[in-house]
Amino acid sequence: MAHAFTDRWGCPVFAGRQQAVLLLDEAVEQLVSLSGEPSALADEAAALDPQLVLARVMQAYLALYASSAPGLERARALVGDLDPWALDTGERELLHVLAVQSWVNGEWEQAASFLERALLHESRDLLALKVAQDLYFFIGTQQDLRDVVERTFGAWPSDHPGYGYVSGMYAFGLEENGQYEAAEVQARRALEENPCDVWAVHATAHIFEMEGAQRLGIAFLDHSVGNWSSSYFATHNWWHRALYHLELREVDEALALYDGPIRGTRSSEWLDVDDAASLLWRLHLFGVDVGDRARTLMEDVEGLVGEPVSVFNDWHAVMVAGLAGAPEVSERLILANRSAGGGTNRRAFEAAGLQLFEGFAAFAAGDAVHALHRLSEIEPKAHVVGGSHAQRDVIGLTRIAAAARSGDVPLSEALLATRVERKPSAKAAGLELIRTNSDW
Repeated sequence: MAHAFTDRWGCPVFAGRQQAVLLLDEAVEQLVSLSGEPSALADEAAALDPQLVLARVMQAYLALYASSAPGLERARALVGDLDPWALDTGERELLHVLAVQSWVNGEWEQAASFLERALLHESRDLLALKVAQDLYFFIGTQQDLRDVVERTFGAWPSDHPGYGYVSGMYAFGLEENGQYEAAEVQARRALEENPCDVWAVHATAHIFEMEGAQRLGIAFLDHSVGNWSSSYFATHNWWHRALYHLELREVDEALALYDGPIRGTRSSEWLDVDDAASLLWRLHLFGVDVGDRARTLMEDVEGLVGEPVSVFNDWHAVMVAGLAGAPEVSERLILANRSAGGGTNRRAFEAAGLQLFEGFAAFAAGDAVHALHRLSEIEPKAHVVGGSHAQRDVIGLTRIAAAARSGDVPLSEALLATRVERKPSAKAAGLELIRTNSDW
C-alpha cells in the first residue's frame, strides 16, 4: 500500500519508498532547469517503486515531449492501462493521470485543463506547472503561458525551494506577452538563484531578441555559456545567438554556428531538427546556398516524419524538404495531416498549418506569388501551431521575401515598415532581405 510522503516543494506524493520520491524530485528539478537527464531519473524512480504513480506519469510526459510517433506510443504503453479512478493515491495523482492520458489521446487543451485543476489543488506542484506551461507553448496560447504561472506565483515565497525556477518560467510567459521589463526582472531573479537554470537563460535570450538588443544578447550568451552549454537544450540557445547575427547581417557567423554547435553533431531529435531547419530557411532567405546542408538534414528528417504528431514539427520538415529539393515529402506531409484524426494537432493544421505548409512549399519551389497568397493574413492566427514569437518570426520574413521575389516591392517595403515599427533594429537586415530577393 502506498504511503503519503512530501516532495521537496511541500506537495503530497503517494509512494512506497522515500528514495523513489527523492529521485522523482530530482527528475522534476532537472526538467524545469533543462539540465541533467530527467528521463533516466524518472525511469530509475519508476523501477525502484511501482507504487509511485507520478514517476510513471513523468516517464510518459517526457516521452510525449519528444513530439514523435515512437514517443507517443511509449507514453501510451506507460499510462494507457491506468484507471485514474481506481488509484490508491490522492487527488494530485488522479489529475496528473487524467492530464497525461488526455495528452496521449491528442487533446492537449484538456490535458492543460486537468493540470490547472491540479494547481488549484496544490499550488506548488512544480511538475504540473512546468508541463502546463509547456502545453500552452505547444498550443500557442500566449496569455495562458503567462497566467498559469502568475496564478500560482504568490504561493512561492522568495526563500522557498523552487522560487527561482518559477521566476524563470514567469519571465518567459511575460516575455511572450510583450512585458519585457517585467520579464527581465523575473529572469534576473531566477539566474541569481541558479545561474545554471537553462530555462531562465532561454527566457533572457528571448527578451534580447524581441527588444532587438542583439549585441547584448550575444554578450549575455557568451558570458553564461558555461552554465548552459552542457544542457540538452543548448542547441536552442545557440540558435538564438545565430538569430542575433542574422539581424546584424553577420551571415558568416550564423553559418558557422550552424556548422558548429547547432549541427556539428547530428541529431534526430525534433527540438534540434526544428532549430536547424528554421536557421537554414532564414539563411536561404538571405541568399545563402544551403542545398547541401539541407540534403544532409533531410536524411534525419526522413526518419522522423510519419504519423502526424506535431504540426509545428511537420511545418519545419516542409522547410527542409523544400530546401533539399524534395517536394514529394511536403506533399506527403500535407496528405498525412489532411488524413489525420481529430484532436489539437488536427485543429491546428486546419486553422493555419495547411496554409503554412503550402506557402512554404510554394516559396521553396520558386512560386513566390502563390506563396504570398497562402501566407497572406496568416500571422494573426499562426500561433495555433505553437512555438514562440521568435520561432514564428520566420513567417514574416518569408512574406517579405515572397513579396520582393514576386515583384511587389511596395508590399515588401510595407511589410518591413510594420516589422520595424515593432523592432527598429530590424531595418537594416530587412532592407538587405528585400534587395536579395528582388534580384532573385
